[in-house]
Amino acid sequence: MAQVNSENTTSMPVDETRRRFLSQAAGLAAGGTALALATIPPASAATAPASPLASGEPDPIFAMIAMHKKLTADWQGLYNQLQKAEFNAAKEHGHRPIALIHWRDYYIGASEIDTRRETLLEAGEIDPATVEQEYLDAKARYEAQVAAGLAWDERAGLATLRNDVDRRVAATRRYEKRRLACTMPTTAAGVAALIQYVLDDDLCDDEDYWHMTALRSTVAALNNMSAAVTS
Repeated sequence: MAQVNSENTTSMPVDETRRRFLSQAAGLAAGGTALALATIPPASAATAPASPLASGEPDPIFAMIAMHKKLTADWQGLYNQLQKAEFNAAKEHGHRPIALIHWRDYYIGASEIDTRRETLLEAGEIDPATVEQEYLDAKARYEAQVAAGLAWDERAGLATLRNDVDRRVAATRRYEKRRLACTMPTTAAGVAALIQYVLDDDLCDDEDYWHMTALRSTVAALNNMSAAVTS
């Protein structure tokens, strides 16, 4: 599934080597932890902390994943409606202006403009004053494109629908960063499920996304399980 962030840009290509590694890690995590739990001596088992499943409490990560799927399906369904409405409106109002500008062989927008500025300055091949002037010009042109798009929405009667889509996307992003990614699985199955969910969502190591935080949560969960097994 293509990633869409708060600026409606797609994610970077997935590193297939890392994808395979993490897929294997998910299986090893589940199998290895299950094996460790199965081999705890009776005396150690009596003193080890009870797992959530043993106490009748389900691993919370499964509910988190289910909610994220629902939130994602909601905004994607509304986005599909917006796309169809845009297609129909274009017959009367022309195509909606795209929030991208051209700068030195790249079509970019939003935070990508800042990244491009940093790249050009670090390369040191262009006078910094020229880069800064071009940067300010690029920002102004981008803001003009954004304004043109909003004006098009008003003319086409799609401003409310687009705002609804933006709100739902933002709500999903908040949920995945603050809730899903920060929830520590309490079972080996939960660890494997979260890692697999990250992979299925097209793993991205950009800190603007939730994936890296989620993977750190799985590491913490496995460390807790290991400590419980060896204590």
